[in-house]
Formats: sequence, C-alpha cells, structure tokens
Amino acid sequence: MKYHHLLPALFLLGAAACQDPSFSIKGNIEGADGKTLLLEKADNAGLWVALDSARLDGKGKFSFSGHAPAAPEIYRLALDGSYIYFPVDSIDHLTLTAPAARFATDFMLEGSENAVNMAAFEKQLLKAIPNLNIPDSAKAFKREVFSRYLQNARGSVVSYYILTKTVDGRPLFDTAEDAAYFGAVATSFHEFRPQDPRCQLLERTAKEGLRKRAQASGKHRVMEATEVSYFPISLPNEEGHETALSELVGKGLPVVLAFEDLSDPETAKLNSELKAIVTEGRAKVYCVGLDADQLVWRNAARNLPFTTVYANVSQAREICLKYNVNTVPTLFLINSAGSLSARPAEVAALKKLL
Repeated sequence: MKYHHLLPALFLLGAAACQDPSFSIKGNIEGADGKTLLLEKADNAGLWVALDSARLDGKGKFSFSGHAPAAPEIYRLALDGSYIYFPVDSIDHLTLTAPAARFATDFMLEGSENAVNMAAFEKQLLKAIPNLNIPDSAKAFKREVFSRYLQNARGSVVSYYILTKTVDGRPLFDTAEDAAYFGAVATSFHEFRPQDPRCQLLERTAKEGLRKRAQASGKHRVMEATEVSYFPISLPNEEGHETALSELVGKGLPVVLAFEDLSDPETAKLNSELKAIVTEGRAKVYCVGLDADQLVWRNAARNLPFTTVYANVSQAREICLKYNVNTVPTLFLINSAGSLSARPAEVAALKKLL
C-alpha cells in the first residue's frame, strides 16, 4: 500500500542551493549507483517542484544545500518514485543514510529533533497502515500519535505535517472525527507561532470540524433547562483528583465559573484573559471542561493556572441542565459571599463586574 502527503497551498517556493547556503542535507544511499536523487519542495499551488538533483555513484554520497526558508517548511528527497520527507527550520544540517532498495522504509535521518520525530512517525505509520481500516485500531493509533508527537509540539511544522498526512488519498486525521486534535494543534500554533500562516488554517479547520461533527451527531453540545442559583459541582481535575467548586467559593475572592471546550481554538484567547484576572488577584477560576476527548482536554488543562475539571457526557448533561448552559464558552460570576450574581456575556463585561 502506498501512502503520500499532499501539502496545502501555503508554502512559498524556496530558492535552490546557490550562494551562502543556510541549511543542508547530506548522506549516503547504498546501492544507488547511476540513480538520480531529487531534492523537492512544494510550490504555492501545492505541487512538488525539483530544486536540485544528484547523480549517485557507487559510493552513494550526496549533498544538497539551500537558503533557510522564511518559516519552517517540509522538503522531500525522491528516488525511483519513493520519498523521504523532512523538516527544515532555518539553519538545520541533516544527515540521511538509507539503502536504495528500501529507500522510504529503512532510513536513518538525524540532525534535528523535528527531523528525528518525523522519521519516527513515518516508520510507525508504515507498521500501522495494515490496521488503519479497523476503526478501533485507527483511533488507538491516532491517540498514540497525539501523545508522542503532537501534544508537546509547540507549533512544530511536524505537527502540521502529521495532521495533513494522507494514506491512499484519504486523510489520516479526519477534520470532523478528529476535530479535537486539530483544535489542540491550532492552540499550540496560536501560542508559539501566531504569525505562521498555518495557524489560521488550523483554526479554520478545527472550527469547521467541530461544526461538521455537531451536524453529524444531530446533537447540541449542551442542553437547555431552567436556570438555578449556585449549584454544587465536584469533578476530577487533570490529575484525576476530585475537586469541588465549594473549595473556591466564599474564600474571600469572587469565583468565575467557566464552561469551556478546550479543543476550540478560540478558547485560548479567553483563557489568556482569565489567566490575567487570576494573576492580578481579582478572582479565582473554576473551569469545567466539556471536551469530547478527555485526553486532549487533560493536556490543554495542565497548562492553565487555575482550577480545571472535566465533565463526561452524563455529568455535563446534568450540570448544564442545572445552570441552563446552551453554548460554550459560558461564564458565571459567583461573588465573594458565595452567591451566583451574574452571567456575563464576555470577558469585558466580567471585568467591569469585578
């Protein structure tokens, strides 16, 4: 089974190696005497264009170099219709060794953490391909990929590459089914690479995926019911410890009760504003996560400087009914006396109340 990766049209065509090269890749291709090795990069239409080529001799040595790209990019080496993809972040200097007969499956790529991770992912994917048509196996594989390569990627181009990988013309990560993964990576890009054009694309993709998932399920994310005053909540935090809302309420500071979906890219901005409120000592925050994927929620929640708890489907239904929550994010303000005093529509209104 062959697999390949189609990059969306947002990469700028880079210059081929000329004067003062800033990145390089060199190495040996065993058994490639007389074969031609190509260095390729996607143009602004998403098509792969050859930047340089090398005619290999019996030793199989090659060396390519070029100007560092303005932003991290994905390149590839092509040999007899097989490809090895690799990331370039500015002045990387990479080394590749591989046998010509197993060029894309039995190679070693070194020189940067991103390059090592990409090579490891490619090999892991090759082993998983026979079982990707089994739903449970595919889900388990993607969860492992998220844990190993995506959750701490800090806006790495490799995380974008993995999310947009295709296998036999089908996306490995489906925008609707795997919207939480897109949301998590979009949030990472928003924090660490906000100016990267991939950031906006990932955010749009995550939002569209969430919309498609909601349409497909035919369900509202939360239910409507009669509004009530301060209602006790006790749910597990990101470490699995039961944490009650009452532990924060009535302790001298107002409490912001927030209902959120941390996989939604727009939540990052909200939580940045809530973080400022906490840092300034104006209020405490008790954030109830209503994410579909608990693993994605947990990894996002660990980075937040306030109390975060998770509600599973049945818990979310009960709590949202009690609080009359019908959209996320939704904010409530519990005053310092312990009474539910307001339901601000946005953070600006919340700040005025504080």
